[in-house]
Amino acid sequence: MAGRGVTDFAPAALLSERTGVNLSREELARSASQYEPCLSAAHVSLYEVGARVPQLSTLVALARALGVEIRSLLVPVETEDLARLRVEGGVRQRDLARSLGLPQARWSRIERGVLIPEPALLRELAELLGRPFDVVARSALHTRRRALRAPARPKRCGTRAAREMTMPGRRLAAYAP
Repeated sequence: MAGRGVTDFAPAALLSERTGVNLSREELARSASQYEPCLSAAHVSLYEVGARVPQLSTLVALARALGVEIRSLLVPVETEDLARLRVEGGVRQRDLARSLGLPQARWSRIERGVLIPEPALLRELAELLGRPFDVVARSALHTRRRALRAPARPKRCGTRAAREMTMPGRRLAAYAP
């Protein structure tokens, strides 16, 4: 998740929660800075207008400072997938994989629905996230179904020059006399 923010973040929810507890942007930033250093009122403003998306650690700090669950700062969904459960739990993918005794790459494939997790792993996940087993199992099923519905990404071959050499009609055009 490095370099990317939490995709389900709801800017309007942050604004609503902040104004609901009568905090200014400066006060929220100051309060959240005890959990996430270097958070300023300018950051809070950018998050509220949707110009930036916070990292998971920042989202956790904002939720703690507001005294709300992380899910209240996310876009509401009917069915959660495994990634959403992890984000709601405030856990980074790397840390969750380590807690489950898995390499991060394997957990990433499970979270994207490429691999099907064993029931024992789902039980351990439910315990780590503090969620009921049936919710975690339903989320794993939803994740898998969504992955199966997604269109396959076309494979790209090598370099641009190699692609141009194999494209009909453009074959060896650069070498024509």
